[in-house]
Amino acid sequence: MPIVSHRVFNQVAPPEHLKVAITEVQHNFIVMPSKNGNKAAAQAEKVAEKVEKAAASAAQTVEKNAPSAASVVSNESTAASSKAAGNAPKSVPKDADPRNVLDYTPQDEIVAKVAKLRSNFHTKRKTHSLQYRLNQLRNIYFAVKDNVDELAEALYKDFGRSHSETKNLEINPFLNELVHTMAHLHNWAKPEPVQHLPLIMKANPIYIERIPLGTVLVISPFNYPLFLALSSLVAAISGGNCVVLKVSEFNPHFAQLLTNLLTKVLDPDTFAMVNGAVPETTTLLDQRFDKIMYTGSTAVGTIIAKKAAETLTPVLLELGGKSPAFVLEDATDADLPIIARRLVWARFTNAGQTCVAVDYVLAHEKVKAKLVEHIVKVIKEDFYSGLDAKDPTYTHIIHLRAFENLSNMIAKSKGNVVVGGDTNAATRYISPTVIDNVDWDDSTMQQEIFGPILPILGYTDLELAVQEVINRHDTPLASYVFTSGPRDRNKNPQVDLIRTAIRSGGTIVNDALMHVSLANAPFGGIGQSGQGAYHGYYSFRAFTHERTTMEQKLAMDFTLKVRYPPYEEKKDNVLGAAMSQYNNKVWFGRTGNVNVNGPGLIWSVWHNLGGLRNLVLSFVSSL
Repeated sequence: MPIVSHRVFNQVAPPEHLKVAITEVQHNFIVMPSKNGNKAAAQAEKVAEKVEKAAASAAQTVEKNAPSAASVVSNESTAASSKAAGNAPKSVPKDADPRNVLDYTPQDEIVAKVAKLRSNFHTKRKTHSLQYRLNQLRNIYFAVKDNVDELAEALYKDFGRSHSETKNLEINPFLNELVHTMAHLHNWAKPEPVQHLPLIMKANPIYIERIPLGTVLVISPFNYPLFLALSSLVAAISGGNCVVLKVSEFNPHFAQLLTNLLTKVLDPDTFAMVNGAVPETTTLLDQRFDKIMYTGSTAVGTIIAKKAAETLTPVLLELGGKSPAFVLEDATDADLPIIARRLVWARFTNAGQTCVAVDYVLAHEKVKAKLVEHIVKVIKEDFYSGLDAKDPTYTHIIHLRAFENLSNMIAKSKGNVVVGGDTNAATRYISPTVIDNVDWDDSTMQQEIFGPILPILGYTDLELAVQEVINRHDTPLASYVFTSGPRDRNKNPQVDLIRTAIRSGGTIVNDALMHVSLANAPFGGIGQSGQGAYHGYYSFRAFTHERTTMEQKLAMDFTLKVRYPPYEEKKDNVLGAAMSQYNNKVWFGRTGNVNVNGPGLIWSVWHNLGGLRNLVLSFVSSL
């Protein structure tokens, strides 16, 4: 809600009647609409007229060296009046309509696209071919590789992100994961023999084959639109599925460019792109899919999971949460500058719009003051020296709603803003902001921040701090711990406590974010931060069904007669011996500790031989 800027009062003292009018407008906007509806809006409009007149009067008293003060009062008051009347204000910044750039998909076409892919999966069966999948992946590779600068420029237009961040954080990691997938797909797709079979089944081929799920839906977010959309697309294609891709409308330049590129190089029999906002997404979710992958907020993820549950459609959800970073009391003076650099990078990269960003810091009181000093120094003198709202190397906030939420978060915080706090609504710019001496009830600690704000809390008792994390923000997408002591949890009890007690999707000691870039390790959440995991081989597994396949002979059926009726004790003995891997013998007693390393080689060999002996004896006795 636009109100009179506090910056105005720093430049000109408004008349008393202007203050009263402003108070009335604020009351009407904040309190009355929720109670009195249209009547309140009309009343607010009348009061807003008073503000405009008062603003004009105030403008005449403004000194020549501060003309912007009067214009801010006038513009923001006019905006208030316009909003009260139900019209979009023309005098304050607003988000451009994505449809000015992006072609939304008509909803009837969405239904037809999904139906076509579902039919093609069952009738044409193109995606079952490994060669076909690899050719499609190859086409994606060159579509991105040949348009790196164009893709980076599109994202710069969408939210001011520098070409360097797009290339280093999205394009290069994506291409690396794509090539990794193409290099290993033939091995991932091979049937896997089942190990440790019962004796009665050892004579027949039994293996696990990975078959496509069918037609899947991928919905990707705005913050890393290329990497998150295309890595998920590659995952689905590698598994042999038909794919519908829906990217965020908040990146309209990127979305339109990606649509143009992908629809040129991918087979329309197996791929479809859908663009739009809530209505189009709602129509998509009304269609039947064999799996849905969504990356975004927990709130929307919950909605999608509920919708998918209506048809028992499996989901892969990569959500978020407040990922903590602990700085332990053993951090040395020599290491604190390094820790500060890594924390600043992990918080403010992409203007903090990263799902695994350091959301807040928990620093031991012994080291907190020095840590804060180093963080401020890194921001002011190193990473962001001379930064302003027009800097092309610093990413801006994706849209005004997010900008206003973040700005309010800073304004309402009861902590100390030690650096930053500068905002510019016209460009959706928020400078790197660090807030010290924050408590658990602060405005910055209620939800995932998803912006360039870093709250810092102190602690003296690590166990209590860990319990606060668990009680307030359980199951984050990531957790981080910084220490000058041993990194190995077995050698550092404090590291072990954090890693054991806090259930997080991923965890790193002495760094942050980097686990996301690993092409051959699973990435995903737990609990409120998501379900399932992907990247590399784990992406292939996520988009295939592991089907156990057994190829039994018809010959020698007499060897199986022990399983057929009529049942009797002799048959039971034979069947029990044949189906048991360990001849119903165990290596553990009723009391004492069970060997964590398993039964051991000698026991396994002895009892397997014993099982074979008993099987032969039982079979002979049953004849």
